Amino acid sequence: MLHLLWLQWGCTLTDGTIINLEEFEGRSVSFQCSHRLAGSNNKYFCKDPCKGKGDKLLTVEPGRRAESGRIALVDSGDGSFTVTFSNLQLSDSQKYWCAVDRPGFDTYVEVQLTVKKGMCIIQSVGLYILFTKIKMPIV
Repeated sequence: MLHLLWLQWGCTLTDGTIINLEEFEGRSVSFQCSHRLAGSNNKYFCKDPCKGKGDKLLTVEPGRRAESGRIALVDSGDGSFTVTFSNLQLSDSQKYWCAVDRPGFDTYVEVQLTVKKGMCIIQSVGLYILFTKIKMPIV
């Protein structure tokens, strides 16, 4: 069932799905966006409000891969595509949209990304594991 969301500049077709993601800065996040009857359509990833060409971050053709900067899209050819966002920054925390280019109205899935400040203890644990693998004593 598709829902209509009335926004300031018109309406948006969405199935009501919201993808909520949390990850630490400097890391990567991957997620899948699924759309019905979209196997032969171009898909795109955009920042909110996703209303103009300036909001589109990347477009992928059916069955292909596209990459620009820290974002990669891989279209599976069955209506879904995978988004990978690398080297996350705190400023990446915002609302995005996974979308399908369709005649008439495009369809959208909302993505809410929250990037959290990294913690030093994680780096210390990683360093400890590195030293134990090469059998060096930790002083």
